[in-house]
Amino acid sequence: MPAASIADENGATAQEDALNRVPKTAAAPRRFEFAHKVFAAPKAVFVRDDTTQEPVFSVDLGDLRASMSIEAVCAYFKIAPDSADGKLLEEIPNALKYVPAIHPGDAIPSELIDGTASWKVDKTHLETAHGRIAAGLLAWMGQGTKAESALEFAAMATDPAVKSKVQEAFSKLAQRMGLPEDRKGEVVDSVERLASELSYIEALREKVGQMRRLIDLFRRLQAGYRRERGIADSLARIVQLLDKPVRRYEQRIDEVDAQTGETANTILNLGRQIIYVRQARDWLHGETMRWDDILAAWAGETIERNPAQQRKVGATYRFAARYFPVDEAWASG
Repeated sequence: MPAASIADENGATAQEDALNRVPKTAAAPRRFEFAHKVFAAPKAVFVRDDTTQEPVFSVDLGDLRASMSIEAVCAYFKIAPDSADGKLLEEIPNALKYVPAIHPGDAIPSELIDGTASWKVDKTHLETAHGRIAAGLLAWMGQGTKAESALEFAAMATDPAVKSKVQEAFSKLAQRMGLPEDRKGEVVDSVERLASELSYIEALREKVGQMRRLIDLFRRLQAGYRRERGIADSLARIVQLLDKPVRRYEQRIDEVDAQTGETANTILNLGRQIIYVRQARDWLHGETMRWDDILAAWAGETIERNPAQQRKVGATYRFAARYFPVDEAWASG
């Protein structure tokens, strides 16, 4: 009897038990709908403090903005912990792991509700994920592939010859799972679910690739600014500070590839694997959100020297020193 069909004492496989804990569809959205009138203040928003990275409630007071910790908000406005507002406020710190800011009325991130991602990926990311899965199935059948880049994997997903071989792999995998041919569709469903989850890893892989290219740009800029010692030193320091976290992101993506690269085994343990992929997705997404402004600022930048570029070097140095100090201990989360 195939391992995947051996039932536990409750009559369900361990795979089914894990898979049942992973919803197939997103749950209905819940929102940060507060009752207290303070949350209706102009431009009210929850963010992380730039210095402490602790969640704060920020409101517009005309010429300036005022910020209070969530604990201070509860104490000052007498919001009881067991009230509806109090319970919503308890969710703010975790919610800010998945989104950069929360305005009253915003949806609670779906990561906190059903585990699905609250952000979107492009069609190309899904195609690339399908291509990687196809490559894994072909390898399982003893047929290698030369695909290495995201574009090559995406092309595999639409290649008729590859599709034909993948269909054959579906049949064999169904047999491995103890399913009759007329239930091969269950394998297809599992592959679709896996591709959907891995598409977020592909999006993050692309983002981390942008970070790596940005660090390479900083290295090239050092040569251009060699006669301006202060800027050249700042660029060297930026490279030193940013290279370590980017290498950690790359390592985490490599770990996901290693964990899910054997597609057949991944499908046979789909529930646990989806949980694993989502943990990696959430950690990577939370860590890389802070890079958004820097990546946008440097998009399309060349190695030509100019005053605006020098100002961006200064802003990037402050970003690197704030978030990635030399003595920061890195953990995979």
